[in-house]
Amino acid sequence: MAGTKNRSLEGSSETRAMLAQAMSQVRQHVEDNFDYVGDSFAKEARAIHEGKSEERGIYGEATPQEVKKLAEDGVPVAPLPGDPAKTPKLN
Repeated sequence: MAGTKNRSLEGSSETRAMLAQAMSQVRQHVEDNFDYVGDSFAKEARAIHEGKSEERGIYGEATPQEVKKLAEDGVPVAPLPGDPAKTPKLN
């Protein structure tokens, strides 16, 4: 294809290390500053969005269906990066 550059899908080891560090820092920031609500995430996120619960940052677990419904209803939600230290290496 004209005009495209040949790039490795895996990237350099330095790039992977930088991304892993950034993901780890984001995760650590959330764990240090947000409330963990476990598997009540969808319920609590919706309650905060509707003003029925205290406004604050939360994190926890939700099913893909719960996340989809929250997003469809305008509730701000984003995946939390995995913990690179606990993620098995693919290579």
